[in-house]
Amino acid sequence: MCRNEVERYLLELVERKRSNFDVLTWWSVSSAHYPILALIAKDVFAMPISTVASESAFSSGGRVLDSFRSSLTPKMVECLICTQNCFKPSTIRVNLKKK
Repeated sequence: MCRNEVERYLLELVERKRSNFDVLTWWSVSSAHYPILALIAKDVFAMPISTVASESAFSSGGRVLDSFRSSLTPKMVECLICTQNCFKPSTIRVNLKKK
């Protein structure tokens, strides 16, 4: 049976948790097995991580950086921003003129 990359990846055994696990090395080694997923992983891991980006994201669009928000981890900030963007209502134009 031929499976796609995602199915093969999901069926693979989970790596044992170890303190020296390097996800970039894992994807480098596994890129021959999962070429498309490796490209996606490369794009995801290429995103810059910066506290400046978090601060500017909170200060734009009416958001403010307060003591609670500044105590959030970068990962939590990313999750909150992505979740908010996913649930934003999309703009729908309605033409009310009679034809």
